[in-house]
Amino acid sequence: MKLAAVSIIKNEADIVEAFVRHTRAWTDLHLVFDHASTDGTREILCRLVAEGLPLRLYTDDALGNLQQFRSNHLARLAVAEFGADWVIPLDADEILVAPDRPALEAVLGSPGTDRPVSLPMANYYPTSDEPAAEPNPVRRLVHRSSLAGATRKIAIPAALARDPGIEAGKGNHALYRDGTPVPDRPAPPGFHLAHFALRSIGQQVLRVVTAELQKLGRGRAHAGLDVHYRLGFQLLADRPDLFVETLFSSPATLERDPAPYRGGPLRYSASAEDWQRVARALLPFLESLAKSHGDLVDRLPPAQGAATATPEIRPLDVAVPAASADGARFSGFDPVDGLGPPEGPFPGAFLPIFRWGMGPRTVLRISSPVARTGLLRLECATYLDDQSMTVSLDGAAVRSFRFPRTNQKEVIELPLALRAGDNQVAISYGRHFSSEADPRKLAVIFLAIQGG
Repeated sequence: MKLAAVSIIKNEADIVEAFVRHTRAWTDLHLVFDHASTDGTREILCRLVAEGLPLRLYTDDALGNLQQFRSNHLARLAVAEFGADWVIPLDADEILVAPDRPALEAVLGSPGTDRPVSLPMANYYPTSDEPAAEPNPVRRLVHRSSLAGATRKIAIPAALARDPGIEAGKGNHALYRDGTPVPDRPAPPGFHLAHFALRSIGQQVLRVVTAELQKLGRGRAHAGLDVHYRLGFQLLADRPDLFVETLFSSPATLERDPAPYRGGPLRYSASAEDWQRVARALLPFLESLAKSHGDLVDRLPPAQGAATATPEIRPLDVAVPAASADGARFSGFDPVDGLGPPEGPFPGAFLPIFRWGMGPRTVLRISSPVARTGLLRLECATYLDDQSMTVSLDGAAVRSFRFPRTNQKEVIELPLALRAGDNQVAISYGRHFSSEADPRKLAVIFLAIQGG
C-alpha cells in the first residue's frame, strides 16, 4: 500500500523539520505547498529535499486564502501522478500517532475502503514544567487534552481523491459531495493526531498577528470561519500579560502523554530564538501590507491622497485606566444570578480567566453607602452572531448594545445612578446556546466586570 501525505505550510520553521521527518516514518511520499514562508521554513524544506527525503515542494503566486483548493489539488496529484492508494492531509503541527505502519495500513485497508477514515486530534499545550532547552516541540510538549469529543481529520482513499465531484472541506475535517458530507469510518483507539498548534509565546504571537491582519486586509472582517483570532489579537495589543496567561496551562488540568516521535534527530531547526523568527516572518508581511496601502493612496486624486487642510489641535482627554490587577478584574459587585464561576485559561480560544454570563440574564448587586454616581465596566465578547445585551438598573434600562463581531472584546463603561443601599443590575441577553456537554445557557464571556 502506497501512502502519501499532503500539507499546506506557512511560517512553521520551529516544527516543520520534526513534522516532515516524523511523517516520513508513516508515508512513502510527502507533497508540501509552501505559501510564501519568510521565517526559514522554505530553507529547511529545501535542505530536507537535498538530504534525499521523498518530499515534493510546490508554491504559487496567488494572494488569496486558497488553502483548501491547494490541499485538494495536491491530494489529486498524489493519486494521479504518484500512484498513492491513500492520501493523508496533515498540517505542519499535526503528528500522526499509531502503533506502527502495518497497523495503519490494516486500518486503512479494512472493509469499507471506499470511505474516508477519520482520526481524532489531541491538543498539546505548553506548561510551566516543560524542558525549555528541547528544540523539538514534539518532545518538549508532553501534556494534552482529552481525546473525548475531539475534532477529527480524514484520510482519503484514492477513489475519492480522484473523484472530481468530491472536495475536502476547510481543515480537511470531512469530504463533501454537492455540499453533503461523505460518511467516514472512525479509526480505532490508538490512532490519532497529536496537535501542536500552541508551542511558544513567539509562535503564538506570529500566528495571531498574521491571521488577524490577513482577515482585516481581506475585508468583511466580521464574517467567515477564522474570526476566532480576534480576541487573541486584542489581548496582545491591550494586555500582553493576559495573552501570555492564555498560552500556558497547568499540568494538573491535562493528561501527560508524550507523543511518540519517529523522525530522528533534527539538523536544521535550532538556529533562531522566538523573537528572531517572529521578526523575520512578520516584517516582510507588514511591509507588503504597507506597500499595498501606499499604492492605493497613490491612485487617489491629490486632494484625497494627502492631507491638505491645517489640522485642528485640541486638548487630549485624560482617562485614568481601571486597575489591572487580576483580583480587580471581577470586583465591586456580588453575583446574584446568571454568572458562572471563574474558568480558564483556555489556550485554544485565547481565553484568560473569564466568567460566563448566562441567559436569559445576569443579575448583580452593587452596594453603596450613599446615593452617588457609580460606574459599571464590562469587558466582554460573544461567540454568537447578532448577539445583543441590555443593561438595567433597578428595573430601568440604562443601555442596549449589539456586538458587531464574534470573538471581539468589547469594553462598555456605564455611569450608574446608585441609591444608598443595595442596587440591582440586570444584564439581559438576546441569545444563548447550550449543548449536551454543557447544558448551561451560555450567552456572553466576561473577561472583567468592575462595579462601584
